[in-house]
Amino acid sequence: MPRLDTPAIALFSLACGVLLGACATPIGYASGTSATERDSLHRSTVAPAVDMEAPFIAHTVETDIAVPPDRLLPWLVNVPLERILLGTEKLAGIERTDVLSPSWGGPGARRRVVLRDGNTSLEELLLVEEGQRFRYVVWNFTNEARRAVQYAVGEFNFTPTSTGTHLRWTYRFRGNGWPTEGILKDFVEEDFAGYMKVGMEHIKAESTLDLAARSN
Repeated sequence: MPRLDTPAIALFSLACGVLLGACATPIGYASGTSATERDSLHRSTVAPAVDMEAPFIAHTVETDIAVPPDRLLPWLVNVPLERILLGTEKLAGIERTDVLSPSWGGPGARRRVVLRDGNTSLEELLLVEEGQRFRYVVWNFTNEARRAVQYAVGEFNFTPTSTGTHLRWTYRFRGNGWPTEGILKDFVEEDFAGYMKVGMEHIKAESTLDLAARSN
């Protein structure tokens, strides 16, 4: 997940330190932890228990892509994130991902997402429904996001059309509540909305480049 960077970050940090107790050192980054120990902790730590009925702050972007769902979904699950999530002027893009499970692509698969600014988070696939949708949870942020976010849930939905797929991407953020809720809402509706818009443009361009010619 990108860096939370707004003019209100100083107040954000103060509220966190004084009121929330939500800024504990992320798992795997305590002083003296080796890279091997960090990998072990990142593999074994339990993912958040996602409650889809809980209150979320969400944003959705949509587009049409000239590739059928049964080809687009596996491509999107497996494409290197650094090809499609390049970031914006405000939010860092993806540098790489480190797979932490034996493989990547099915429910329970886990990886560490490394941003270009050096921050990281953990990501785990929650469900993959062939040709229809996939969902994942992101947590253990090392950046300012941890001050306001318990976890985030991303979901892609694939609807067949006469020309390919209508793709819908939703990100839901489970916040820590007052006093950071308003700042998180502004961030999602402004900076992160822009990040998703740019990301979806790259998804369309890269998937079309890789798959459209073979789909015709």
